[in-house]
Amino acid sequence: MKYLLKGNYTSNQGRIVTAWFLTAILSAGSGLTLIKSASAASANLSPETGSSLRLASTKNPTSNLPANLPQSVKNAVLQAASVRLQLPISQLTITEAQERTWNNGCLELANADELCTEALVPGWRVVVASANQTLVYHTNQTGFAIRLNEKASETKLAPVPIPTSELPPPLDQGIVFREISSGGIAGRTYETVLLNDGRLIRVRIGDANDSERSVRRISVQQVKRFERLLKRREFSKFKNLSYPAPSGSADFITYTLTSQEGTVQYNDISQEHLPRKLRAVITVWNQIRSNAQ
Repeated sequence: MKYLLKGNYTSNQGRIVTAWFLTAILSAGSGLTLIKSASAASANLSPETGSSLRLASTKNPTSNLPANLPQSVKNAVLQAASVRLQLPISQLTITEAQERTWNNGCLELANADELCTEALVPGWRVVVASANQTLVYHTNQTGFAIRLNEKASETKLAPVPIPTSELPPPLDQGIVFREISSGGIAGRTYETVLLNDGRLIRVRIGDANDSERSVRRISVQQVKRFERLLKRREFSKFKNLSYPAPSGSADFITYTLTSQEGTVQYNDISQEHLPRKLRAVITVWNQIRSNAQ
């Protein structure tokens, strides 16, 4: 009886060991199967997933933008770029956005002689791109304050020669400067001339009754200062050059400016992309037209 119990115990112990061993094998096999399955799944899914992510990034660059970039900032910069480039928002893309803290209320882009509040302004530096241009904007946190960083913005506005057949006649003696504006929605053409005695005469070309003629004046000293500005800003370097509007633009106004040394042509769409020296002349000329009495 004692040996029978011992034999039964030994037999039962063997069965337990065998069962444990089989369980271990099955568990190990199951584990290997799970690992293999996971590896296979990873091998099958990773390339596809990576491809999908790359495609999404290519089709929609804004997916790489910070998640906390406010929609109001996006809207503000896209609207500003649309107006500046005269392009629909659908043709513009925000390619980059970085959180910044600007050192003053002018967002570190003060205009000449502008006084800026001395305060730290949290905001964003946002890059907007079209097919052939890149604009960089500084904004506050909401996009309510927004300024263009002209130095950081890339433009591809290259001048082209004005065909000889399209050049206006040279200035008569006694005329310092002339502006011819044409186009726009109304499609009218105006000629404004500045004489050396300070008279500023404006007429509409094609006005048979001469009903829109105006004669105003500035001082002779102002005329002299303007003549010096033309030389200082090297207006003659832009002789017979035209700065065209972007392809597909419509209803823009073309301005043809002529001094005794040559003619340059631009339009209201491209004005912000003109060389600085030329823009300086245009700014002062516009002030003369506005302030003449």
